Amino acid sequence: MKKEVILLLTSILILACGKSNDSEIIPLENTFVSKRDTQTWNGTTELGITANDTLVFLGLGDGLDNGVVVAKVKFEGARSYVLNDRQGIYYNTIGGDVLISQYAIEQGKEGIFIISTYDDDSKRIEGSFELPLKATRLSSASNRDSTLNITNGRFRGKIRDGIAH
Repeated sequence: MKKEVILLLTSILILACGKSNDSEIIPLENTFVSKRDTQTWNGTTELGITANDTLVFLGLGDGLDNGVVVAKVKFEGARSYVLNDRQGIYYNTIGGDVLISQYAIEQGKEGIFIISTYDDDSKRIEGSFELPLKATRLSSASNRDSTLNITNGRFRGKIRDGIAH
């Protein structure tokens, strides 16, 4: 019995040591995960290519979270893209149709959108993103949070052709 307990404890220790302490989460197909300021934020993705080769990334918050992050880049495959001005935005709604706040890349700062893998045959794509944002519209004077940082963003999905801009 003592031998079995020692063997069991040794196995558990070996397995525990093999686990990474890194909290990096790999998203599932057509999902994203990030930090919105200090809170973990996740949801589904929509990815598409417009007629003029612009990749449009939409990250839609899960459940009752009506937050949406948008990035648009001239698609050139797997590489790093710099986002500025209106190439990266975030907005929040009530019920999906009443705009209560909108943010864009803060002037003088740059966001980053990295496509780490892209398969041209399957249209599968994955990557990461970070957006330093400044409010362009807040619904009430009591809302004083004029900056928003979306960091540690990771996504995975499949590109659909022929979406409208």
